[in-house]
Amino acid sequence: MKKSRFFTLGVFILAVGLVQAFSRPLSEETVAGELGQTLDRYMKRAEANGYSGSVLAARGEEVILAKGYGWADRENKVPETESTVFSIGSITKQFTGAAVLKLEAAGKLSTSDALAKYFPDAPHDKAKITLHQLLTHTAGFADALGDDYEPIGREDFVKRAMSSKLRFAPGARYQYSNVGFSLLGIIVELVSGKGYEEYLRANLFQPAGMTRTGYLKPGFDKKDLAVGYRNDSRWGTALDRPWRPEGPGWHLRANGGILSTVGDMHRWYLALKNNRIFPQAVRAKYFAPHVREYPDGPSYYGYGWVTQKTESGSTLVWHNGGNGIYNAFMGFDLDNDLVVIVSSNVSGKISDGYAERILGMMTGRVKPLDERTLAGKVGTYRFETGEEVAVAFDENDTLNITYTAASLVSLLAGSGKEKADETSACDVKARTMIAGALAGDYAALASAWGEPLEEVKVRAVQYWGRMVKNLGQVKAVEALGTADRPRNWLTYVRADFASGSRFFTCVWEKDGGLMADLREAGSLERDFKPRTENEFVQPLIDAVVAFGPDAAGKTVLTIRKGGNPILRATKMSSS
Repeated sequence: MKKSRFFTLGVFILAVGLVQAFSRPLSEETVAGELGQTLDRYMKRAEANGYSGSVLAARGEEVILAKGYGWADRENKVPETESTVFSIGSITKQFTGAAVLKLEAAGKLSTSDALAKYFPDAPHDKAKITLHQLLTHTAGFADALGDDYEPIGREDFVKRAMSSKLRFAPGARYQYSNVGFSLLGIIVELVSGKGYEEYLRANLFQPAGMTRTGYLKPGFDKKDLAVGYRNDSRWGTALDRPWRPEGPGWHLRANGGILSTVGDMHRWYLALKNNRIFPQAVRAKYFAPHVREYPDGPSYYGYGWVTQKTESGSTLVWHNGGNGIYNAFMGFDLDNDLVVIVSSNVSGKISDGYAERILGMMTGRVKPLDERTLAGKVGTYRFETGEEVAVAFDENDTLNITYTAASLVSLLAGSGKEKADETSACDVKARTMIAGALAGDYAALASAWGEPLEEVKVRAVQYWGRMVKNLGQVKAVEALGTADRPRNWLTYVRADFASGSRFFTCVWEKDGGLMADLREAGSLERDFKPRTENEFVQPLIDAVVAFGPDAAGKTVLTIRKGGNPILRATKMSSS
């Protein structure tokens, strides 16, 4: 499960010892005031562009927007609502962090404890790893050791984790790891004597008034869950995947996969804010910026949360999560008591961007551009060299350039910092891996992922075999080039089939491993953020796209890199 972000909603109070009353129903669509209407219009634009999911935005207890958009289940015409259940993905990690701190506050464990205390047979390289290092992704474990939905049991997972190779010496640096948080979940079970979900339900969810959060305990009906869609294909729900009788296997449990609603997650925010889960001093440790995520970045990892300063200097706490199909984001501006929670059940419609935009609109920092002005720029443009690109704008006013010409990869993907030896090595690896997978040979793919070949085959046969079946004979596979990024390389590959082409983006870590997301699409694309109505920027490649009329009054698109005009394209038609 990937890392995630953002926010809050709804008022409620639960009876735990003291009898209290909910100030707001557990489920209620809300569009409050002018700001709520503005946010609703924005999300309706997103819905028109293919987004579906649920959204909640609030200022403290005051809910501004709580609503669903699009379809939770397209085939059965079930609409998304504010009460639709969705997977929160890696936002689960902060629940695990809260459980560890809850046990520490009770004197049951310490974040300075070493793994050997709980796993006496831990090998030498792992025995001294601390809970703090697991909580902050500095223990050295790999991101994952198997598929999310492999129903692996606790003992087998521990054996696999303890026999795995560490990526670096414990404490040496930060690297996101699902494995570490699953081990923390197991420690919660060992210390508390309760199942992971059972402990969370009794000590976190119930005190917060959360009745629709968990794996199995809430008794979810599959009809209550949002169905995930990838490339317009029905993927299904988490409950359609193989689970153990007590919940998902340990590749997912405690690091991801908890199911919830935007209303319940808002209740969690309020419970944390009002110190109903643990005292303020413990909460401070929970949110603290313990470890910088990246040397050149502004964000720090706490105990299951990311913390950073906004442009205005306030403290933003967030996390995101997803599996490449559905995704979610939760974040809150602590200083201004603002919270946003967004789910999405459509691949490619990422919750983070919607949440960021909503927060910007709530603070007044984001002013939407004129839709009619942008509409006049939409269409197909042809460069002087003959290549064509398609131009469109999304609901965030982001310029999207779609292209298929291999000659444009360097211009629209390259940063200009690429080194020939590094990019050539990535090109060869990517082409070998994808050509092999399309031919039924998954050895290079397994090697890149660092996973056993037989385990990779189980997943890969379905994906790559189906692609060949649907698109026909493979004619050619070509590496189009590799782009340098601060923390990884992106290699672009085109595979030509009997009935068309598909483009792949391989994301390589700088240490040479293949990251979990191997992206596939019918074209390549590059996004540019708005600076003005006529200028759009992409800092990663030091590029600016500017629009303006030529002498004949036609709309012209100019790409500048490093401040210098590189190519001009003239609008040929409107979409």
